[in-house]
Amino acid sequence: MSPVATLTIQLHKAQADFLDSNAKLRGFVGGRGAGKSFIGAYDLLRRAKPRRLYVAIEPTYTMLKDAAWRMLLMLGERLHYIANINRSELRITLGNGAEILCRSGDEPDRQRGINASGIWLDEASQMTRELYEVVIPSLREGGEQGWLSATFTPRGRSHWTYEVFASGNPEVALFHATSLDNPFLSLSLIETVRGQYTSLMAQQEIEGQFVDLAGGLFRRQWFTIVDAAPADCRRVRYWDLAATEARQGSDPDWTVGVLLGVKDGIYYVIDVRRTRSTPRQVEALVRQTAELDGPLVPIWMEQEPGSSGVNTIDHYTRHVLSGYTFRPDRVTGNKLTRMHPLAAQVEAGNVRLVRAAWNSAYLDEAEAIPSGNHDDQIDATAGAFTRLQVHGVPFGFVREA
Repeated sequence: MSPVATLTIQLHKAQADFLDSNAKLRGFVGGRGAGKSFIGAYDLLRRAKPRRLYVAIEPTYTMLKDAAWRMLLMLGERLHYIANINRSELRITLGNGAEILCRSGDEPDRQRGINASGIWLDEASQMTRELYEVVIPSLREGGEQGWLSATFTPRGRSHWTYEVFASGNPEVALFHATSLDNPFLSLSLIETVRGQYTSLMAQQEIEGQFVDLAGGLFRRQWFTIVDAAPADCRRVRYWDLAATEARQGSDPDWTVGVLLGVKDGIYYVIDVRRTRSTPRQVEALVRQTAELDGPLVPIWMEQEPGSSGVNTIDHYTRHVLSGYTFRPDRVTGNKLTRMHPLAAQVEAGNVRLVRAAWNSAYLDEAEAIPSGNHDDQIDATAGAFTRLQVHGVPFGFVREA
């Protein structure tokens, strides 16, 4: 008889409890790095019955390839449990004949018609309730009620995941883990991540708690107003250019330019300009502020994915202002995510506003995020903050006193 190899999979308590549960509807909610995708994939592989169909769903195709698909392959191969991989169809066949389809959830109607024995929703809090309601009736393969598991970081008590998994329904099992519960994450990494969040965001993103963030990312009382910024602070001007012109009766985004400075770990919002004017008037405003700031202050311009037209670095360099440093900032990801590091510094008392007429509108906008109509001033400030932080490189200049 050939020797049998034993493979040990290490789990922390919340993962083990999730794995042991027989509930038909299970949620695993946790902070960043709490092992959600790992346990979701391992659980699916463990539960897969011979010659049955299972589906793993991520919010988008990119996330699917980067997370669930990769995790299933890694664990399946580690367990020597994969018989066949169809990469073009994102289909995995296991050694017992069970099949796992990997799908993106950005178009819920595409999930109709599937008869599955089990479905795993990874990052479920980034999916719509419509997707959840579409896939639940799909759990009917072989005339049996199948199971659904969801792994996710919480998104507040108003989100559908809270209503479904945390409302106390006795037929639902919810398991909770913090980032600290994962023994494979270093404490220094967790503390570094914590430093990028406000205390409320840390409760959600690290402790995995259901908290309501509406109006809680920034608070008016966290900002200090001063008469002036230090003359020798490093400075950058950052422009968030509106994609469309204002039309009568509409409420479009603003074009905003923020001058931000830093000295000794304290950030100063020195000047904020915003307008809903025509492209030519925007150009005039950019020129005017650049001449006031001086040619040594770098000018960063946010370039949204797919943006085009007159609002380009080449246009400004060639036709608006020569001799000034224009740099493109091609932003990615969610705006709120980009604001988190700035918000953490604001809560810590490290951000000052220079006293001016724009202070009130700026604070009103900050306090309303993420439920307000506009976030352009704060988004531009976050962009400037990032440019002063990147790799510790002193983007900006030191003004002689």
